[in-house]
Amino acid sequence: MRVFSRIRLGGITQDEYDKKATELRQKQHELTDKLNTLNISEEEYSITLIKLLDICSRAYELFESSKVERKRQIINFVLTNLQLRGKKLEYTFKKPFDVLVNLDYRSNWLPQVLKFRTRF
Repeated sequence: MRVFSRIRLGGITQDEYDKKATELRQKQHELTDKLNTLNISEEEYSITLIKLLDICSRAYELFESSKVERKRQIINFVLTNLQLRGKKLEYTFKKPFDVLVNLDYRSNWLPQVLKFRTRF
């Protein structure tokens, strides 16, 4: 029971204070939910990146041991704009493979790989 709900205490009424406190708690819950969602997304991204790097490191083995249809799927998954010009095959890597192939120094990735590997 609030007896002083209409009396101004320090510049605002108790009703104004309660309304603002409720708004701030609601905003805090929304921000906490967003943060939790971002943390889950970051973990999923990290797991996906680890799997992608593992597959890429074994790409030759996977390709060589696959049947023709699977090889075609792998090629279509990794490459685009396949063109045969005389005896030369021209192609473009799809994302994110273009980044992996065009790395100047693979050692730049090593700290990240170790970070993800030890994290999980």
